[in-house]
Amino acid sequence: MSTKLQNHLSAVAAQQTPLWIDGWNYGEKLLRKGTAPWDDVAALVSFFNQLQGLLKSDVLSVELADFYDHWLASHPDLLVAMGAKSRLGYALRTLLADPAARQHLKEIVSALCEVHKNTPVLISLPSPRDWLGRAHCQARQVQNVEVSWDDAESGAMYLADFLREFASCGLSGIVLREEQGKAPASDSETARYQPLINVAKHYGWSVVLDGCADDYLPASETGVTVCLASANEDAQGRKLAPSFWEDNGSADIALAESQFWCVSIPVDAVPEMVLDRLAALREKS
Repeated sequence: MSTKLQNHLSAVAAQQTPLWIDGWNYGEKLLRKGTAPWDDVAALVSFFNQLQGLLKSDVLSVELADFYDHWLASHPDLLVAMGAKSRLGYALRTLLADPAARQHLKEIVSALCEVHKNTPVLISLPSPRDWLGRAHCQARQVQNVEVSWDDAESGAMYLADFLREFASCGLSGIVLREEQGKAPASDSETARYQPLINVAKHYGWSVVLDGCADDYLPASETGVTVCLASANEDAQGRKLAPSFWEDNGSADIALAESQFWCVSIPVDAVPEMVLDRLAALREKS
């Protein structure tokens, strides 16, 4: 049984300010000398637990882009197969259809959800528009490709099929990571992700949009549950500026009662400073 994201954040907020902490790269360097053990499920769960023991994030996420980057580096035949056709979308379809990668990732997600039953666990993935372009460029060895909103809708259908693989894992939701400057800016653009959002709704998952435009929040009818943003004052998750980690840095934002902090820890941050800053953020004003 998954933990409901918003219910959990509300419960935490009754005691302290909720923190959604991205410390993956920081943890890789601090605990693993720069690389996570993606090939070994037990070792990865152990690393995840160590990092959570240090940071105590109120929300946990598994970064699919990191997993697939590692998988492609160790399975070059799959990368070759992705580039067999030049049609935009072929690379992503081929990547997501790989049965060995799907099974291994499912084992990782299931294990993490089982261990962290009382904390929301989400899978974080590039948005359909972003991942179409990313996969195509990786496979065809090009720097850029134009991806339209029509293309994004096709990508959402590929991802909708892919996400059904995780129906029994105990997930709390999905995070769609948007490339800076390319996030949906209207409900009509958000609607291009509807195939993907419909699957999440069917399984009772929250849909988190990471990268809300400064002047746009999706209406509840779109199916987006939570937005994460740095400059949008109305976003539920407020992303801290990198300057927070500098000497004498401060949040300089007063959170509303329904908001929480999204914290990304620099890879070279000093552990003692990290703990002090996180403790300060948790204190309710």
